[in-house]
This record gives sequence, structure tokens and C-alpha cells, in this order.
Amino acid sequence: MSQAFHGGQISEAARQFGLAREAILDFSSNLNVLAPMVSEAEWQQWAAGIVRYPEPDAETLGCQLAEIYRLKSDYILPTAGSIEALYLAARLFTGCRVAVIEPGFSDYGRSFASVDCRLEQILLPRELWGAPAAEWRPQLQGFDAVVLGNPNNPTGSMQPRKELRHLFEMPWSKAKHWIVDEAFMEFVADHDGETLLSSVEEFPSLIVLRSLTKSWRIPGLRAGFLATTGPMERLRKMQPPWSVNSVVHAWAKQFMVKERHQVLEESLRELRNLKSQFEAELRNIQGICVHPGAANFLLVELMDQALDASTLYQKLGRQGLLIRVGDSFRGLAKGRFIRLSVRTASENSRLVHELAKTCTELIRRAA
Repeated sequence: MSQAFHGGQISEAARQFGLAREAILDFSSNLNVLAPMVSEAEWQQWAAGIVRYPEPDAETLGCQLAEIYRLKSDYILPTAGSIEALYLAARLFTGCRVAVIEPGFSDYGRSFASVDCRLEQILLPRELWGAPAAEWRPQLQGFDAVVLGNPNNPTGSMQPRKELRHLFEMPWSKAKHWIVDEAFMEFVADHDGETLLSSVEEFPSLIVLRSLTKSWRIPGLRAGFLATTGPMERLRKMQPPWSVNSVVHAWAKQFMVKERHQVLEESLRELRNLKSQFEAELRNIQGICVHPGAANFLLVELMDQALDASTLYQKLGRQGLLIRVGDSFRGLAKGRFIRLSVRTASENSRLVHELAKTCTELIRRAA
């Protein structure tokens, strides 16, 4: 199967492998499987809101986000997921020279390719994936804007906040706009200390993108925001009214409060423990290399030539285990990478067992 740009293609996988949707464990989309669940009663209560228009500018949600993330509401623009924030930000740079750091989320390039700008995709060699951002300097001079993910998807590498701030403060950097996608930031151990949200006032050319859908496990609701102080008024004018729907507003009223956020934090701590155990188990599998990462997924490189990402996708898919093939990420060698999200302990162990068995069989057969 040639995968689309995104994971989570459950319906397509169910058709392909002849399985019920409920029989598939999704390791291809990076969601917090321990997040607080929405009850049936809550869904029924919110349904009444679909016959009324939501706030056109999502002002109430903006105030809630400002309280949770300790920012002024003037600096926050609620969006339909971080993906809308990304595509809005791209529109700011018509006629500009833009650099996208690769490997990275496929929609960085797609969003800027949709506007009339001079887009260049800067492919970092493997040895620079986790290197300090200052080492990127020779490749980034001369651009009007730079786009990167932190933590990076798919590598999972993380730039410490102090490294990025140091980069922003360099003389050659101060005239640039920096678009930093923090969609996976809440999965980082010290995310409050590492996020750039608190730096947007100090660096007006900084735009931070955030997702709510991954940590809260609500991808179908499409909820996120961007934070900036510089181009905020232009962004507000570009965004169409009612981008954030009434169900998101109803969800936020009950979930984007301090009590529920504390429950979320507890789930994220537990998920980090599960990830450590999952990573340790994966490292015992013959023929693969697990790249360390800061988010809730692991990039796995297939080192033995008997292994191929599409083959693993097919064999594991027949067992009801959906993984992400890395072929759609620029800079990852075709057929040599898969990405695995972290799920519950028993589900992770099942994936490890089936992956180990499949790798052993393929390597033995090729010997």
C-alpha cells in the first residue's frame, strides 16, 4: 500500500485487510490513548448545539486557552486544528523565500506550495537530526521564514527551548519569521519549560502552532491554536468566521478547565512511562534500530536488508496492527523506516511480539 500523507487510515486498512474497524489497533496515528474520554451523556448534551451558530471568532475558547497556557488572549488564535493554523500562517509569506526543515510533517511543504512563495526544503543529514539548532545556520541564511516541528515528526528529535532562543537571537536571524509547530509538545516530559509559547511576546516574528487533538485524543473535532504577537491582526482577518465549530466549543467548556487539564497531565505522565517500556522492548528485536525521541511515537529504522517497510505493513496489517510507513516523509529512505505510536502496555506488547516474529521470519528466509 502506498500510504497517504497522514496516518490513521482505519477504514481503508479495514477494507484492505478484510477486517472490522474495531479489530484494528492503530499504531499509525499519534494520539494519547489514555486521555480523558468523552461520555455518551456529554455527546448527547452537546448535540443540541449543532442547530446554532458558534461564536464567529471563538473568543470564549481563546480566553480558556489563554488561562490554561498562561498567555494573553490577544496572543492566541483558536483554529480548526493546528493544520488550519499552519495553512493560515503560510498565507502570510506570499512572495517570500521560505525554508522548511526536513524530514518533517508533509503538510509543511504542501501548505507553502499552495501560496506564491519561493519554497526550499532543507534536508538535514541524519547526523543533524538531533544536533543543536545553531548548526543549521549555514543552510538557513537568506530566508524570510523558516518552518520546523519541535518535537519533530517523524524523527521525534527535540530542540531545547534555550537552543531555539539562542538561534532567534543571532543577528542574521532577527529579521526572519520562525514558524514552530509544537503539535507534540505536550508529550514532552518538561513541556512547560520547553514550549516557546512564553517567548512569543519577546520575539514578535515567532509563530507557534499547537494542537489539542493529539494530547486530548479528539482528532475528529479539529481543535488547535496559534500564538504570536507580530502578525496576529493579519491572521485574524484571513481566518474565515466559524472556523471552530459548536461541538468544539461545547467540548472546551467542559474539558479546557484546570481540573480536567490536571487529569490530562496525569495521563501524559503515564504515557511517557509506557513509551519507555515500549522502546526497551523494541530494542530487543533483531534487524531494527529505534531512534530516541521526545514525543509519543518512535521512529524505527530497518537495518537488515531482508526487512522492508511495506512488507511489514502488510504482514502486521493482516494481524490487525496498523503501522505508519515512512515513505511519505522527505529525507527518509524508501522502504527503510516505520513509525510507531505508543498505546497501552498490552497493546504495545502485542505489537512487539508480532513485529519480532515477522522480522525473525523474514531475516531467516533471506539467509
